[in-house]
Amino acid sequence: MFGGLSLILYFTAVHSSHDEEVPCHPNGVHITFGDKVSDAIVMWSTAGNCSTSVEYGLGPWDLSLRAAGETKEFTESNPNGQRYLHRVVLKDLENARTYFYRPVSNQISRGPLFFKTPPAGYEWIPEFLVYGDMGVESDVVPALEKEALSGKYTAIFHVGDMAYNMEDDGGKQSNTSLNETSPDQCTQRGDLFLQIIEDFSARVQYLTSPGNHEIDTGSFAHYRHRFSTPGTPWPIPLNKMWYSIDIGLVHFVSYSTEVFFTSDGQYVTEQNNWLKADLKQANDNRARRPWVIALGHRPLYCSNSDGDDCTKADSKVRAGLEDIFYNYGVDIVLQAHEHSYERLWPQYKGVVLSKNYTNPQAPVQLISGAAGSRHRDDPEKTQREEWSAFANANESLNSVGKLKVLNSTHLYWEQYNLLTKRVIDSVMVIQDNHGPFKQQTLSNEINEKIVKVKEKEKQIINNNNNNQGKPSTTEHDDKSDKTGSTREPTGTGQKIREMLKHVDKRIAIGVGSGVGALVLLIIIIVVVKKKRASKTKKYRRWDDKVDYGRKFYSSYNHVDTGDKEADDFEVDVSDGHSAASKLLTDDRK
Repeated sequence: MFGGLSLILYFTAVHSSHDEEVPCHPNGVHITFGDKVSDAIVMWSTAGNCSTSVEYGLGPWDLSLRAAGETKEFTESNPNGQRYLHRVVLKDLENARTYFYRPVSNQISRGPLFFKTPPAGYEWIPEFLVYGDMGVESDVVPALEKEALSGKYTAIFHVGDMAYNMEDDGGKQSNTSLNETSPDQCTQRGDLFLQIIEDFSARVQYLTSPGNHEIDTGSFAHYRHRFSTPGTPWPIPLNKMWYSIDIGLVHFVSYSTEVFFTSDGQYVTEQNNWLKADLKQANDNRARRPWVIALGHRPLYCSNSDGDDCTKADSKVRAGLEDIFYNYGVDIVLQAHEHSYERLWPQYKGVVLSKNYTNPQAPVQLISGAAGSRHRDDPEKTQREEWSAFANANESLNSVGKLKVLNSTHLYWEQYNLLTKRVIDSVMVIQDNHGPFKQQTLSNEINEKIVKVKEKEKQIINNNNNNQGKPSTTEHDDKSDKTGSTREPTGTGQKIREMLKHVDKRIAIGVGSGVGALVLLIIIIVVVKKKRASKTKKYRRWDDKVDYGRKFYSSYNHVDTGDKEADDFEVDVSDGHSAASKLLTDDRK
């Protein structure tokens, strides 16, 4: 944590002085692929309204090419940060070449910086870094930079949750350990994050998927303006926060899990229709590009005990995407959100189809969401489901995934801790039969299990329709707080309502009458005691021999604001030796 704090202090001091002296100085430079891998997009920000262009070429002293770009003023939920964002597209670059470039705003430039373009064709071995949930406080940035710049990686995939957060409701909330009194520090977190990762994101293609910490009160403003994605306009439209790109033997598909929790689910159908059309086209091209890999923030399944969507029987993400990925033959699903690592057996509807990865008959799901945030790791269940092949919470903190596509049939994955330099897990996936998965090829026993699960799913959907008037896959998640995290309704009233759904009305009336009588009796006793107590002098003392346990801790829900950090508070009591001052919060995701 101290390493992350030092980086924050350093970058804040250096870049704030630059901004004051040179308002057109390019900051937070990062690159990504354009519509195809032979196109590169260069982005940066400035404090002032400045011009946008990139000088580039095949040598550090040969920047003879020049491309102009566009500038956007960005004040939405960013009144105190870098106000102007710049984007330039470099088209039709040569394959397998190192390009040097310099972003220029009003004749003030950075660099020269450099990046490498991928080879042409399919007969080469691409490698990728994959992770999610990395904040500005992450301790791994120096080690991640060293790994990313090793020359091995074609691209980096950041699968949601960046900076924690790039915004914080326009700077109204101050959530940073750097300066708790600054009302605009959080607003500048997007600037700070892009400055911290700049040394490698300006040299290795940085591809992103949106997570719940990009929701930004539903506008996704920082994500849509600060990043660019293949095949989409800029700023990224709300109804196009998904994309696909072909790299070597792989067709990558990035999707948004946040459509299930925002905007009343109005983009669920649009994304699903796009996914089906895109995956159909990918299947038509599978002879040349056999691997199909999907990336999205929130997992379909997980083994943690934090109450997230992936832990529920009526998971919105699972209900919306599992059938699509199965029916269209997605080979690998890469996910984050859970601050832990987990690998699943090939399974469908929670039914394990095999306990190996040779010709799996369902997508292989992996969770890598522990690159480092202020929330640390997530708790695992003591008893995991059969579909969980491997899980690790403690060692996975500060780790990233490494994906290596060896050929058309072999793909290698490992989860690697950047600080301990230890491989936490590894697996070789062998697939000779790429294409849609089919239930008809499964045994009768497995099919019967799947049919039972599907019947339960239908029952859950029907119950949700009856209770809420619309399917669970498109309902608005009104339990999201400003950071986009979701909480379960844990209030006493909600629990009672859930219990009463399953209780006979006559029994409920009887119980209610009994409770009412009991409450009346308690009120009478309290009134009598107060009258007696008023006649005597009161004294309060602390007995350090008494074990008070947790009875001094209380909880109350901010239902209206959805403020997860305010869910718990404590009364500090001193025993004369140490302060009981540990804040009992669970601000996760």
